[in-house]
Amino acid sequence: MRNLKFVIIFLLLSIFSFSSYAHDNEPLFNQVNLQAQAEREIPNDQLTVMLAVEEEGKEAAKIANKINQDMDWALKIVGKKSEVDSRTQAYNTYPIYDKRTVIGWRAIQQLELKSTNITELSELVGKLQSRLQVKNMRFSPTRETRVQYENELIEEAMIAFKQRVEIVKKHMDEKNVRVVNMHVNTGGGHNRPVYAESRMMAMDSKSAPAVEAGTSKITVTVSGSVQFF
Repeated sequence: MRNLKFVIIFLLLSIFSFSSYAHDNEPLFNQVNLQAQAEREIPNDQLTVMLAVEEEGKEAAKIANKINQDMDWALKIVGKKSEVDSRTQAYNTYPIYDKRTVIGWRAIQQLELKSTNITELSELVGKLQSRLQVKNMRFSPTRETRVQYENELIEEAMIAFKQRVEIVKKHMDEKNVRVVNMHVNTGGGHNRPVYAESRMMAMDSKSAPAVEAGTSKITVTVSGSVQFF
């Protein structure tokens, strides 16, 4: 009797498993792939500046000493600005060749500054330019700003996706709809540089750069497949 119970349970489980497998693998007819987008220009509320100390000469030790002095000077000034985040990059040294002979060395160390207080950072860059070179500047939205607008755009893209489903539905014989799969992509967007390096090198080293934050475009895409049945 006990063995009979086990046999019955096994058969029931087998039937259930086969039914689930058959349902999951049934062919999907009247399947339509759709895509909808929502995009917006959002404010750039963060400025990132890359500066560098560059030196070259015949003695690598003297070059390193000069770079360390300039970087220490810069970090002391930056340290007084509580709203500016700073990060030094790796120190790199490169040989200078005349034909195949090393005649000197070139070294560089970079300093990255980032802040949402754009006015303060611009003024700080103006001071640092007396001993450091500005390599590039770029504006971007902070992570908090980007997430806020992405969430709003997801709502808009979902509504647009549903509207497209309704448009297709008008031309289908079957009026029941189910979503087979859906993907939400928030990876779209780009930031622009403030200006080219050649122009930055020509700026007065004692003046703060004139900058404008501008905007960045972000795009949210909702794509997926729906089945009419």
